[in-house]
Amino acid sequence: MTRAGLLLAATAVAASAAACSPERDHGVVLWHTYNGAERDTLEELAASWNQAHPDQELTLVAVPYDAFADKLTSAIPNGNGPDLFIYAHDRIGAWAAASLVEPVEFWVDEPIADRYDRNALLPLAYQDSLWGLPLATKSLALFYRTDQVTTPPRTTDELIAMAPDARAHGRFALAYASTELYGHAPWLYGYGGEIFADDGSLHVATAEAAAAAGFARKLVADGVSPAETNGQQVATLFGEGKASMALSGPWFIGDIPAGVPWAVTTLPTVSATGRAAEPFLTAEAVLMSSRARDKEAAFAVMSYLTDDPSAVLRARQARQVVANKAAYDDPDVAADQVLATFRDQLDHTVPMPATPTMRAVWRPYQIALQEILRGGDPGDALRGVEDEVIHGP
Repeated sequence: MTRAGLLLAATAVAASAAACSPERDHGVVLWHTYNGAERDTLEELAASWNQAHPDQELTLVAVPYDAFADKLTSAIPNGNGPDLFIYAHDRIGAWAAASLVEPVEFWVDEPIADRYDRNALLPLAYQDSLWGLPLATKSLALFYRTDQVTTPPRTTDELIAMAPDARAHGRFALAYASTELYGHAPWLYGYGGEIFADDGSLHVATAEAAAAAGFARKLVADGVSPAETNGQQVATLFGEGKASMALSGPWFIGDIPAGVPWAVTTLPTVSATGRAAEPFLTAEAVLMSSRARDKEAAFAVMSYLTDDPSAVLRARQARQVVANKAAYDDPDVAADQVLATFRDQLDHTVPMPATPTMRAVWRPYQIALQEILRGGDPGDALRGVEDEVIHGP
């Protein structure tokens, strides 16, 4: 690159850093990735805070999702990052190990802890500390087209029994991200499998996990589900009427075309085990930077954004599956069947592991699922996952 080009690149980097690091002589800076109704609601909450606290102004900075984690990792150690940020809980382990986030249990008394559903708060606990306050939860549930499905299946046997009629009409009974561990998790945990044992050791290659993978292969072999579908393909199949049902999360609503009649319900019970199909749970939370300039003020903002009145507003306007128990006593929130369904699903979820090792599991498990769906031996494929995570590719 020419000297002029280097100068231009350096200027662009400096400008980007400045854009993410507004003047912090006072107040609290919060980074987020929200768009649409979520962003509008967050801005409304920030405006209310600033009106009541002119001496502790809350400044919001929107950062693109794809760049968010890297920007945090590079900015916080240099003192250029936010005081607070909103993110899912699954990176807490890595960020805690790198001293990028601040534990908050010092400020969390019993009344604050009691605001939240226990299942939403537990994912934010890691190595005997609490690392944030929950805003909302996300998990998979069962979407179905009401023009094709009168009664959604309550068991996997009922699900499989729906396939012949669906095939006769040129469609699949169910579409889901079958080669992604996130999409496969309901079957994995429904069969009693796991990723890590209670002591934190890797525990992928088990008989239960092999049975779950075998079930996923049966869904493809019997024509219940298409093979090797990703999230975008699931949305397309559902929207075009080529799949009667889909496993997805709250974000899926925005992908459903206008005019498509649909509803959502909790996941079916796994007939072979009698256990509920349990998807991963993600807790979206407000986290505090370890370099927050005024930690007392930062926690006050955290508490405000996650208190009951704020949760009701977020549930009503942004349709977030909020973590606050009291929010569901609000008549408008209680009447929202989508929110009610995802809240019911919360009782049958598994918090996504926050340990840094989990990041090494996703890709090998995806490859293993691809091999299994193509006819490979589940046990061999899962042993390959363990070997790669432990010893490297």
